[in-house]
Amino acid sequence: MAIGQVPLWLVATLKGGVRKSTTAMMLGFELAARGENVLVVDADAGTQGVTDWATRVYAAGEQLPFHVIQWAPSQGLLIRFVQTAQRDTGAARVLVDIGGEAPEVLKQAVLAADLVISPAGPEQGELARVPATASIVGPSKVPMLALLTRVPTPGVGIAKKARDYLTGEGHDVAAVEIPQNRDDYAHIWGSVPPSTGAYADLADELIKRGH
Repeated sequence: MAIGQVPLWLVATLKGGVRKSTTAMMLGFELAARGENVLVVDADAGTQGVTDWATRVYAAGEQLPFHVIQWAPSQGLLIRFVQTAQRDTGAARVLVDIGGEAPEVLKQAVLAADLVISPAGPEQGELARVPATASIVGPSKVPMLALLTRVPTPGVGIAKKARDYLTGEGHDVAAVEIPQNRDDYAHIWGSVPPSTGAYADLADELIKRGH
């Protein structure tokens, strides 16, 4: 599955505020820095985080190094929309940010996806939404990778407990964890970041996994 021969990654967790938009945008910045022609689709009709980020960049007189396009249900089927946008931009990789309260959109998009990245913070309220997300992704047989975000210290303490919980529930979890560090991952919202930090390591991991 893919958009033609173009890899399609979904960033999806059935929960808001887990850094889905940040994950999509930071991976976009990192992959573009590596010379990839990237398209990021904002399919979160509620918060429109990707659209907000991109709009702020352009309003500040800066440029994004990749394509951003916004989808809404009124525009028809998401996959058809993505196929058209990919052809128009010539993108070699597509990332789609799925709304946290839109399981019906995830059900559509996963049918054409190569990978689902499911961000979640170490709090139980967020971790509990990973299995819910997996219940939608699972029947498609598309690989789903949980991503721990906003961890105080990667690999220890609450991060380790969160990883143990997810792996104990049978979920594949990215080796890379995204730390809480607000200067690197929160205050850069709406700008072109000077560095992608741990998201560079995440991109390495995803590519090494064959995605």
